[in-house]
Amino acid sequence: MSNTAPRARWLLASTILMAFAGAAHASPVDTTLYFTTYNGGGRDVWKTTATYAGNGTAGNGTFSPGTATNIAATPGADGIVLNPNNKQLLVGGQGTGNIYQVNPGNGAYIALSAGMNTYEVTVDPSHDVVWGGGSEGNTVTFTSVPIHPAGGAPTVATAHLASGAPISITHLTFVAGQAAGTAFYTSGGDSGGGSFGTIDLATGRVTPIFTNVKYAHGMVYDPFTGDLIISGGNELAQINPATDAVVSTGLFGADVLDQGAVDGNGNLYWADNNGNLLYINYSTTKLIGSPSNFVSNTFYMPQLDDFAPLVGAGGTNNNTTVPEPATLALMGLGFAGLSWARRRKS
Repeated sequence: MSNTAPRARWLLASTILMAFAGAAHASPVDTTLYFTTYNGGGRDVWKTTATYAGNGTAGNGTFSPGTATNIAATPGADGIVLNPNNKQLLVGGQGTGNIYQVNPGNGAYIALSAGMNTYEVTVDPSHDVVWGGGSEGNTVTFTSVPIHPAGGAPTVATAHLASGAPISITHLTFVAGQAAGTAFYTSGGDSGGGSFGTIDLATGRVTPIFTNVKYAHGMVYDPFTGDLIISGGNELAQINPATDAVVSTGLFGADVLDQGAVDGNGNLYWADNNGNLLYINYSTTKLIGSPSNFVSNTFYMPQLDDFAPLVGAGGTNNNTTVPEPATLALMGLGFAGLSWARRRKS
């Protein structure tokens, strides 16, 4: 019997798989970013679209941040995330004692009592509460605010070391597989210098992993590498959350790196309080400090503060490399075709 039919099916399956592989690494990269500026009482919540066209290697391609569009002027603005329950933005209210829920479509906002001055914010994996840190206001408390539904009495707790000594909390980040009720924390100013470790959210007890490090302020979990990316001063650090090993570090000019975002595909966007927008494409190296990466670090607008996460519980687009159902179906056809062809050949 002729083997023309199996060969045709094999070619069809291969074409489908190659098409999927090509789509996963398509260029250019277009990303919608939500961010804040910290000049409280002014045009604080913004939106833009950033584009990168290139292959991700040093010096190749062009990064173009779009013109910013103002969304809202809240009484205070710092950390920013998305409420996954209603697709509204949640913004740390700085010294107002509130977290503001902002409609990204029309800029209307309401105040949610945080029980304390709140700066960096993180959505809990349960999607029921948003956590807020207050270390930029020189406080040793942290808070959880109901967001499902939004509003209600906040829960304020004090963070402390094993000795009982209080410690400030800047940012909290959750990692898949971590013990329930625990998170990673940072405790340090924008300019760097502080500690990084884990916290028991029920008791407030922290366990430092690194102390007196520059990168102890902003933090995200990166599903692309499976690592934490942490910032402070002009330094980014990439840390394996399972082993606590520092995988990679990078220094970036005279920046004051606050809070940034990753898209789950090897693209990083980080806000510098001096106004720079730091972009790194590490899709090839998987190391944020590699000299082989494409890096853009140029002035964007004054008083940049925080970018909202793109992936994770509070992510604004969750645009990871996980295939959509239709793509999975195509992949299934491809693998089925390959399997069928092998059986026919045998």
